[in-house]
Amino acid sequence: MAEFFAGIFFLSNILNIITLSVGGFFVYRGFINIGDLVAYLLYINFFLQPIRKLTNFTQQFQNGMTGFERFVEIMKVKPSIVDKEDVVTLKEIKGKIEFKNVAFKYSEKKFVLSKINLTIMPGETMALVGPSGGGKTTLCQLIPRYYEVNDGEILVDGINIKDIKIKSLRENIGLVQQDIFLFTGSIKENILYGKPNSEDEEVVKAAKNANIHDFIMSLPEGYDSYIGEK
Repeated sequence: MAEFFAGIFFLSNILNIITLSVGGFFVYRGFINIGDLVAYLLYINFFLQPIRKLTNFTQQFQNGMTGFERFVEIMKVKPSIVDKEDVVTLKEIKGKIEFKNVAFKYSEKKFVLSKINLTIMPGETMALVGPSGGGKTTLCQLIPRYYEVNDGEILVDGINIKDIKIKSLRENIGLVQQDIFLFTGSIKENILYGKPNSEDEEVVKAAKNANIHDFIMSLPEGYDSYIGEK
């Protein structure tokens, strides 16, 4: 397919070169004037413009189909971590997190985490500091059950996370990635991606919790301020 697009690009350029070369010769010999040569060049470009558009559309369509096929493949993947029977839904969560003798390893490799005992009280701020590959990110990813612990247990408000409905557990966890991504649209629309049916009061509350409310209000259009993709 790359050869096809390169061929179209080469054809469009070679036609212009031929027209300029032959037309220049004809102008030099007096067979046509400059106006005729310019007209021929315009005709050539009018002829090539639909071909270029069709070529670009074909390329975009193929890229889109490739992405769509990959999306379908991902959506067909069945999660390895699912709810068991008789799980509970978190209602009034306080936020106490406990790690009790937690151990975890990827596949059959050696343990990344071993005998982790940790208690984080509601409202407490804790920083995990250590070298790259030390298991800091892994420890955090165990709480929303992105991975399953190999040994021990993790409790949220005294409830084992395996006994909590996964959807309910993750709805009560906020993640701030190291590399953020903003979608094209307003600030409000970006905040609503986490919970599309939220009321305006909830949007403002989320912004205040993230300490960006004052910055948003300093913008000319506030929460309706447009931001580009990043």
